[in-house]
Amino acid sequence: MTHIGVVAVETLLSIFAWATLLLNVLTVVLIGALVGWIGPKTKLFTGFIARSDHLSAFVTIAASLASLYLSEIGNLSPCRWCWIQRTAMYPLALIMLIAWITRDHQVRRYAIPIASLGLAASTWHYLLQRISSLSDADSCSLVTPCSVTYIEKFGFISIPWMAGSVFLFTLVLLTGFRSTQSRIG
Repeated sequence: MTHIGVVAVETLLSIFAWATLLLNVLTVVLIGALVGWIGPKTKLFTGFIARSDHLSAFVTIAASLASLYLSEIGNLSPCRWCWIQRTAMYPLALIMLIAWITRDHQVRRYAIPIASLGLAASTWHYLLQRISSLSDADSCSLVTPCSVTYIEKFGFISIPWMAGSVFLFTLVLLTGFRSTQSRIG
C-alpha cells in the first residue's frame, strides 16, 4: 500500500468515527423522544417518523460499504467477530433497501432479530477489545486476533463500536418510529 493509501484510510477512519459519534448523539436524542424527554410533536420527532425508512436503509448500506472499504482497500483484515457482524449487517442492509423499495410494512419481523444479533455480536467484540481477560477467547484467531483495535477515536470508538452503533440506531428506528406515512412499517 502506498503512503497515499495509508493517509486515505486514516482520513476515512476519522470520518467514520465522527459519523459514528453523530449517529450516537442522534440515537440518544431519538431514545429521548421515545421516552418523553422530547415532546412527540416536535419537528425532529415527526421528521424521523416520516424518514425512518430512508435512514435505516441508508445507514446500514453505508456501514456495509464502509466495512468493505476497510478490508478490501484499507487492508484491515477482519477477525472472526468482524465477520459475524458482517453476516448481520450485509443482509440487514439488503433487507432494509428492499423493504423501502417495496414498501414492506412487515420488515420489523425479520429485521429486528438480525439487528439484535448484530448488536449482540458487536457488543461482545467490543468487550473482547476492552477487557484483557477476554482477549484469549477461543473464537479468536492468532492470525487476526479479535482483540486488535485498528482504530480508537475519542477514547472509545472502535470498529465494533461503529457497527454496534448502526445496529442500535436501526433498532431504535424499527421499534420506535412507526408511521402510516413511512414506506416501511
